[in-house]
Amino acid sequence: MAKVIIWGMFIIPWLSLLLMNKSLLKNYIPVALLATVLNTIVYQLAWTYGWWHYKVTLFSWDQVAQIHTVYGIFLVGTIWIFRFTFNKFWVYLLVNVGVDSVYAFGFRLLWKKLGITSGGNLPPMGSLSIMTVMALFLYVYQIWQQTAFRQEPENIPSKQSGKLLWVSSSFINRVRREKAK
Repeated sequence: MAKVIIWGMFIIPWLSLLLMNKSLLKNYIPVALLATVLNTIVYQLAWTYGWWHYKVTLFSWDQVAQIHTVYGIFLVGTIWIFRFTFNKFWVYLLVNVGVDSVYAFGFRLLWKKLGITSGGNLPPMGSLSIMTVMALFLYVYQIWQQTAFRQEPENIPSKQSGKLLWVSSSFINRVRREKAK
């Protein structure tokens, strides 16, 4: 039963991405990959400090950073949360705290009962705190991502037309105003 649950936590999220618009998916893949790197680090810390220990995993080699969570539900969940909440900070924060609370206070206890995990000296509030700090960091990263890699507008001359431009929107607006004069 436990294997079925963790396989579902890995496969179903990935299948859900078939329902997402390609351009939105491309937009949020970088922040999801950063979330995956951060989650992998957190899972390595958890392994080292005994925060939790997985007894049931998908493969024998995913004892430290479990495939079904880090590379499944967390990665894809990040994409969906950003899809529906980005540019609405308070909604984003509330959704994250809600989802992370269900994980910290619900799934972790359920997994212990099902025998998927054992032990663990990280209290649910500790888990929630770590995930909330990560969520705030990811939001700031996505804001940076949106502005740093913005495509250059067609009507602004450049030596490398069509390449990525590392300038602020205020600079672009100033150039447009000067062109309009």
